[in-house]
Amino acid sequence: MQMKNSVQTSMFFLYSFEFLEVYLVRMGRSIHTIESYRDTLTIFKRYIIEVKNIKLASFSFNDCTVDFVFDFLDSLKTQGNAHSTLNHRLAGLNGYLAFASSKNIADEAIALRISTMRPYPVDIEEKIVLSEQQVSLILKQIPYTKIGRRNRMLLLLLYESAARVSEIVHLRISNFHLNRENPYLHVLGKGRKERYIPIIEELAALLKEFIAFVVSSKDTDIVFNTMLGGKCKELSVRSVQTMLQEYASMARKYDASIPEHVHPHMFRRSKATTIYQSGMPLEQVSTLLGHSQIETTRIYAKPSMEQLRKAIERIIPPEDLLEAPLWKDREEEFARKLGLR
Repeated sequence: MQMKNSVQTSMFFLYSFEFLEVYLVRMGRSIHTIESYRDTLTIFKRYIIEVKNIKLASFSFNDCTVDFVFDFLDSLKTQGNAHSTLNHRLAGLNGYLAFASSKNIADEAIALRISTMRPYPVDIEEKIVLSEQQVSLILKQIPYTKIGRRNRMLLLLLYESAARVSEIVHLRISNFHLNRENPYLHVLGKGRKERYIPIIEELAALLKEFIAFVVSSKDTDIVFNTMLGGKCKELSVRSVQTMLQEYASMARKYDASIPEHVHPHMFRRSKATTIYQSGMPLEQVSTLLGHSQIETTRIYAKPSMEQLRKAIERIIPPEDLLEAPLWKDREEEFARKLGLR
């Protein structure tokens, strides 16, 4: 195949390896995020080969038109994919195209055209949150064993810190700053952004005791560790998901309102809602969660009925509610003003 020169558009998947294996890793994207991009490009590849009968080597960026992408998304829709999934695939293609256009100026126009495609309308579902009582009930299902002690501490910290599960499993002993007046947790979030999470004294005391146990039992700095192949390694996100689902299923026997599917992110969302409804300003909640945009936090933290009531009271002063109706005892005159007899 004769390679095209730099002023022409390239083979579409020319930069896919660098994008997935180098760029996204360097940008600090999580394994889950990288695999999501890989899935999108893989599904797009299959559409090109199996549906359009085009060889990968001959499919260029010029072939990636708005109509082509729309047909691709439409084919996914006919397979039963929800609008949210279609938007996810479109965002994945846009991410790759943005990277590719930075490698070859000839591809910038293609990337720009695809970026103008409007996402599919999506009904925003109400996110499920757990009450503090439900979280407590889930934690009570953890057995008092060596592994149970680790799992209880991990899930308790996951909830109380409102951190991402990926941030928790990556923790090292040096991330904890507990011997101070205001103890805190130092985490590395999305995009390798540093964040400092304050910890209440009661939790700090439990963590100090647990970390001392970890240091004395194993020669490792991984706080939440496990043995794999004779080596001490950090727990995987999937392992945390599995354990949490198991304990939630056990707790559901005592509280049927606990959702069938409980995942680590639900702990994060539930804590954010709890502290927001307890009076913490939304801006501070956003900082605690490590969100770059406060609008993202609004999806997490929902106002309570009490907060809504107080907001209404601030708009309508109580004295206004006590004012006598303007037309009291003047019903006939009021009726005539309304055009009635």
